[in-house]
Amino acid sequence: MATRKNKKDSIIKNETTSQLEQLETNKVKLTITVSPAGFREGLQHVYNKDKGYFNIPGFRKGKAPRRVIEQTYGKEVFYEDSVNFIIPEAYEATLEQWEISPVYRPDIELGENISESNGFVLYATVVTRPKAEINDYFGITHPKGEIEPTEEEIQNVLKAEQKKSARQISVNRPAQLEDIVTINYKGFIDGEQFEGGTAEDFDLTLGSKQFIDTFEEQLVGHEVGDDVVVTVSFPEQYHRAEYAGKSATFEVEILDVQAHELPEVNDEFAQDVSEFETLEEYRTNIIDKLRKSNEDNRENRIDSYLLAELIKRTTVDVPEEMYLGRLDDMFDDFSHRIEQQGINVESYMRFAGVSEAALKASWKKQAEKEVMGMLALEAVAHKENIVLSDEEFRSRMGKIFNILEDDEKIQEVMETITAIRRKELETSMLREIAFERVKENANPVDGPFPTIDENSENSEDEDDEN
Repeated sequence: MATRKNKKDSIIKNETTSQLEQLETNKVKLTITVSPAGFREGLQHVYNKDKGYFNIPGFRKGKAPRRVIEQTYGKEVFYEDSVNFIIPEAYEATLEQWEISPVYRPDIELGENISESNGFVLYATVVTRPKAEINDYFGITHPKGEIEPTEEEIQNVLKAEQKKSARQISVNRPAQLEDIVTINYKGFIDGEQFEGGTAEDFDLTLGSKQFIDTFEEQLVGHEVGDDVVVTVSFPEQYHRAEYAGKSATFEVEILDVQAHELPEVNDEFAQDVSEFETLEEYRTNIIDKLRKSNEDNRENRIDSYLLAELIKRTTVDVPEEMYLGRLDDMFDDFSHRIEQQGINVESYMRFAGVSEAALKASWKKQAEKEVMGMLALEAVAHKENIVLSDEEFRSRMGKIFNILEDDEKIQEVMETITAIRRKELETSMLREIAFERVKENANPVDGPFPTIDENSENSEDEDDEN
């Protein structure tokens, strides 16, 4: 077990020593000791911050000396807040000293005998970033991608427009997927009706997945006037915890079945859905738009193809915590986007009928791809001995913060970021450089990108995400 002392300007960092114990390949235990002087620094900070909250007879508010407050409220009155103030700084300094890149929040445990005379000890169990191995990353062959639209792409656009213009008509036949059924239903759990499980004259599109489990599929094949008993199970991660994982029975009465009557695709249809007089003119416009879209998306598809190929060539044992950390980041990004629209994320999830756990479960495959892609590119950067110069770091920082031509602002930003944050940015930049080199050394060949069916690995991912 090795020992190091932090060498930082902060008194707390200067008064922190640490030991590292390797527990597993990607897991370490840090024993961090904060000296009495470091703890006293934390106590003084908290006293200065909180002294205005204490009412001490004989002293104006905020003017009572620390020793008087401690005599009145107990010597340990500032201990908890002081420890909470010190831990982040001491932990970050220790990560920097040992050059550790954590992939998830640490498990923190406090030692005993916290006092001004002893300081305190904390134990942090940290999952560290794994090292990946990669080979054959230069010279990857990739399709150039076809720009000219296929007839299938054209027909898909026409079918989408047909559906937008479709009429709903009642039909005298058994219900099919994509039909709209009007129903009355009553839901029961353990033989008792439950809140939110009853409705009348409800319009439900079969196959829309608006209802849980196989509720909609169990209505397929039934006609107007049928009484259907539907049995389903609520998801384990349901947004209403009291229903999660439970079985429910619904008594359903089918009142109406409506189908979509699609308009015929002809000149009249083209006039209704576009500014063109003939179907031929409308098709030409569709082709032009698809061609432009294919061109715009080609680089993104090449990048995705190359990254998928890199992942196939990568060997690494990824700790589960790294995926959890990525899912946390994805949820934070999602919350930020929702709140930028002026919507509270908790309110949004209640309205949408989803939970944080359910969202993360739906993102799991994507998180795994992103983590593997990052580790693959880091392996390339390591193998190629890519080094980031200060000049390149500053240049890329300017691009990130959109201050490329403003050296003064770049310097201001650089002075505000912590060492840990700088390390994260440097790692991200090294990945970018690694991918640029992979792409420069790739071999484009004529041909379209593989469809989902031609790539079984991607096909499985698509199925799991739906």
